[in-house]
Amino acid sequence: MAKSDLEKVYQLIVDQTEAVLKENSDMSRIEAMSEALLSIDIDEGKYAYSDMRKGVQFAYLYQLNKESVQPNHQLTPDSIGYLIAHLVELFKEEDGINVLDAGSGTGHLSMTIREHAENVNLYGAEVDPVLARFNVALCEFLKVPMDIYPQNIIEPAMLSDMDIAVGDLPIGYYPLDVEGFTTAFKEGRSFAHLLMIEAAMNYVKEDGIGIFVVPSNILEENNETIKEYISTEATLLMFLNLPDTLFKTENMHKSIIVLKKGYKPIEDIEVLLGDVPDFKNAEQMKLFLDRTDAWHDKYAVKKK
Repeated sequence: MAKSDLEKVYQLIVDQTEAVLKENSDMSRIEAMSEALLSIDIDEGKYAYSDMRKGVQFAYLYQLNKESVQPNHQLTPDSIGYLIAHLVELFKEEDGINVLDAGSGTGHLSMTIREHAENVNLYGAEVDPVLARFNVALCEFLKVPMDIYPQNIIEPAMLSDMDIAVGDLPIGYYPLDVEGFTTAFKEGRSFAHLLMIEAAMNYVKEDGIGIFVVPSNILEENNETIKEYISTEATLLMFLNLPDTLFKTENMHKSIIVLKKGYKPIEDIEVLLGDVPDFKNAEQMKLFLDRTDAWHDKYAVKKK
């Protein structure tokens, strides 16, 4: 049986990565795959963008099966990426908007957004040099422009005003003391994901949007600072619980939170709260997306 275009791209990347590893045995597989992507030159238009992106995705997952990595090196699943891309499209008021990926990692989330929202300018901040280099290589391979800042988003960055910020945020404590952050805890180490939300939103224009993957208990355990933040500096628009089937245990459960910069609750419209159905249930998923679209239509009217 003839190989599909996706399979051809996947095999090309896997083979080239193995060739790089033979010449550089001290490299990690992710580093070797970065070098492989930079060395592969596919004629523009030969394969569909989606096949090339997914070819990279499956090749990356293949490398992870061969070599264990830290949790922050995992990819954002396509199902979550597609939902974030849908929300970006909903809130995108015009073409050519600036989208910031806070903690962009490999760049996979940004490239998934690019697949569904073509007319956006992509920016990313990633402190891990291995991931930042992979992000650069992925952009070169897919021929997608993206400005990548090799730094922690919590630190000051020379970023233009963003229209939308997104992020599949790493969970844990930030190792350094910080000042000037509402989400910082009064005592002890603060949560990095809370600081990253606030830092990313600092680069967003007034009334701009933030879309973040966060722990489902973000508004509960010891998180008085985030409650203060969304009652003074940002407005909570949506809180969407992702399907249980995506997570191995209850304490790993995540949700998508959507914020508007600036605190000004929208009159006569409630925050959209809900459970995202299993992504494999096409009928339920369509109903859910219709619900988000209907909510946004009402939001857009109230916003004017």
